[in-house]
Amino acid sequence: MSAPLNNLLETPDDGTLEQWYVACAQKELRKNKPYRAKILGLNLVLFRQRDGRAAALLDQCVHRGTRLSAGKIADDCLVCPYHGWRYDAQGQVVHIPSVGDMPCSSTSPAYRYRQRHFAVQEQDGLVWVYTGTGNPQEKPVFKLPVYGEKPWQSYFMINTFEADVGSLVQNFMDVPHTVFVHEGIFRSSTGRTMEATLACKAQSVEVTYHENGDKIGFLNWLSNPDGEPLVHTDRFFAPNVTRCDYRWGDCSAFFIISQITPIDSRQSRVYTYIAYRFRLPRWVLRLLRPFIHLYTRIVIRQDVKIIQAHRQGLDNAANFKPSNVQADAVHIGVDQLLAAVRRGEALPPAQRRESRIRFAL
Repeated sequence: MSAPLNNLLETPDDGTLEQWYVACAQKELRKNKPYRAKILGLNLVLFRQRDGRAAALLDQCVHRGTRLSAGKIADDCLVCPYHGWRYDAQGQVVHIPSVGDMPCSSTSPAYRYRQRHFAVQEQDGLVWVYTGTGNPQEKPVFKLPVYGEKPWQSYFMINTFEADVGSLVQNFMDVPHTVFVHEGIFRSSTGRTMEATLACKAQSVEVTYHENGDKIGFLNWLSNPDGEPLVHTDRFFAPNVTRCDYRWGDCSAFFIISQITPIDSRQSRVYTYIAYRFRLPRWVLRLLRPFIHLYTRIVIRQDVKIIQAHRQGLDNAANFKPSNVQADAVHIGVDQLLAAVRRGEALPPAQRRESRIRFAL
């Protein structure tokens, strides 16, 4: 007997559900302690089995509806804190204390009860959950570039934003806001014209910038001591991953990959992966690592703050319609691709295009 799904959930579109989402970082999911996650309005509980594998169930006991994540792990099972019902990794109830120590078989009372379980995959320091009912193997988990490779340095930042996936994708791929939100620390307004090529593809939106003299804040002295031209490319991979690449020659590069997990229609948890390599000795980079981490955290906290102001503005009046100019062509492409995702489709051929855009910075 299955417990009902959350009746309070705003039912997402099928295409949004049939996806892998990051539930937590691997280091957040510890042995012997359940972990509570919320994805698309659905509360989940994750736990590690004795062999280290992760499992995920709907966070609700089929007995009285109690939150399973408030319980404990015992004998490789998740134990409800209210009446001690035990669940295995597949959501099967294997023991009901109130009916005694009967073995779990097709004739035992416990065998009748099961909670929904979800496919789980661990990769590149993250724990992913598939929220749909289709075949998870048909959709590969996003592979983080250069994860664990030498001489690359990498780390994660985890933040909660007051925004849906679309607003965050548009923010992470939006260059014009950087001279205002991150003025002086990332970019400053100069009035120069920036040109870019926008490519809207079946499953992605890609922007390649053609401003070779562009500089990225105070990191420029570290990342580009030889004055190499900057190669800057931003990509959105449907349904919820953005990747921003900054490269200077063959020896220096800085990647920002953001994996967006929708908590509900108004909030998202973002797992930002930073990877970099610079033409400096390793001991120098070790000394600079705290400053690089601090710099990126300052930048992302500025985005958290402006996204909150954006959310508050949207809440001020219903049915807001944006006023787009040429610099917002990226936003339009993102909106069109996300609309296709919600329908469970690729971007329609009529909307696939490549165009040149120009804007002042």
